[in-house]
Amino acid sequence: MIKILSAEQIRRWDLYTIKNEPISSFDLMERASEAFVKLLLTKINHRPNVDVVCGPGNNGGDGVAIARLLIENGLKVNCHLIDFGVKLSEDCRKSYRKYLNISQVNIVKQSKELDLSGELIIDAVFGSGLSRPATGLAAEIIQLINQSSAKTVSVDMPSGLFADKVNLTGRIVEADWTITFQVPKLSFLTPESGFYVGEWSAVDIGLDPSFLITENSDYSIFEKSDIDRSLFIRKKYDHKGKYGRVLMVVGSLGKIGAAYLSSKAALKSGTGLLTVHIPKVGYGPLQTSLPEAMVSLDSEEEFITHVDNVDAFDAIGIGPGLGTNPKTGKILKSLFTSFNKPMAIDADALNLIALDKELIDLVPKGSVLTPHIGEFNRLFGECDNGLERIEKVKSIAIEKQLVIVLKGAHTVIATPDGKVHFNSTGNSGMATAGCGDVLTGIISAFIARGGDTSTSAKVGVCIHGWAGDLAEKTVGKTALMASDLLSALPKVFSNVESSDFI
Repeated sequence: MIKILSAEQIRRWDLYTIKNEPISSFDLMERASEAFVKLLLTKINHRPNVDVVCGPGNNGGDGVAIARLLIENGLKVNCHLIDFGVKLSEDCRKSYRKYLNISQVNIVKQSKELDLSGELIIDAVFGSGLSRPATGLAAEIIQLINQSSAKTVSVDMPSGLFADKVNLTGRIVEADWTITFQVPKLSFLTPESGFYVGEWSAVDIGLDPSFLITENSDYSIFEKSDIDRSLFIRKKYDHKGKYGRVLMVVGSLGKIGAAYLSSKAALKSGTGLLTVHIPKVGYGPLQTSLPEAMVSLDSEEEFITHVDNVDAFDAIGIGPGLGTNPKTGKILKSLFTSFNKPMAIDADALNLIALDKELIDLVPKGSVLTPHIGEFNRLFGECDNGLERIEKVKSIAIEKQLVIVLKGAHTVIATPDGKVHFNSTGNSGMATAGCGDVLTGIISAFIARGGDTSTSAKVGVCIHGWAGDLAEKTVGKTALMASDLLSALPKVFSNVESSDFI
């Protein structure tokens, strides 16, 4: 789990390391620059001409050090130091003097003096401590960087971007890649500000790990290595009842495919016994395509109007392909009040709740809601930006004692304890019909095992994205379909389950 810290927390982490290692702030800057260059060189398959654009602060000091290290590695570098009419920071001054031993620096006082003719730009104008929008000369410099056809790599942060909030006024560097120091910043993980970050990588610069252990943060990134393998251990004398009884309430005329995808995902995720409640129209297709599932038929031909005898189930997954017929909507209240165990609620079930918002207070505590942004907006109202939306997701999870999975590029899992986890797996090829249905089935299967639903959601989302990544390697992003995730799940679980005895 990677903790996400604020700019102020990272500043204090730097100071803690400087004091307790001990190390000088300048030597820490050198170490950070070395880590940056080491990673950068692994991605360069030829020797491009490089422009390094530096500001007067410590981020600029990093840039000057990076320019020097690139020259020492045989690259042709032009280092540009922007003169904003302020003094250089002490460490930037030291880095500048050290650079002058091997080359000259282009001092830029006007934007017309900046010649960006290289194939690669290193952006080191401003770092994570920026507190006001980039205007004036800074905005002009950033505009020149953005107008260049060169690839741009930002040092720690794209210049002009704030670390802890969305403020898109002023100019911001549109990086192709951001190499950030130690941990990612919160603004990397929202659609609006993440656009400027491009791809990102975090490099270890040797900050003291003891600081991170004791420092609190409500935000983290959930990684594949965080999956508890013990959740998937199957013992020799176990039986199918041990792995949960799941009821999927899914499907309507024209949407039986969603019923199939979510139900098969539940089975592929280890459900012991699966019952699928569908309208009559889906009986033939589902019974034929998924013989491992038991089928419960509604009295209605084209949509669902009742669900009875739910006490025997350990979890219910509801929503994929359900439709929004008013008669279907009426079953939600009876389900929420008669089933006192957590549920996985998705798609049209969320849309039905949005039509009758009093239903949200009847949802069993600990249930997992999996909206995309549009569904979330219909349920809880729109937000001005991604960070505001994350805060709303967090507050709703606490208030309603629910797990909210807000699907997106970095899916957000907000838990009732006030923690927010960003998923680290998945790719843009998964932005296609049916992938959310697969997720509902996976999470339903995990809930049915009786574990903590927060863990079920975090692990389910991670495994879902992992399956998407494996599928993308086989079929590519453009051709990826939800059924490809089903095909990839066995390999994911094989990877999770394989471990040494000790």
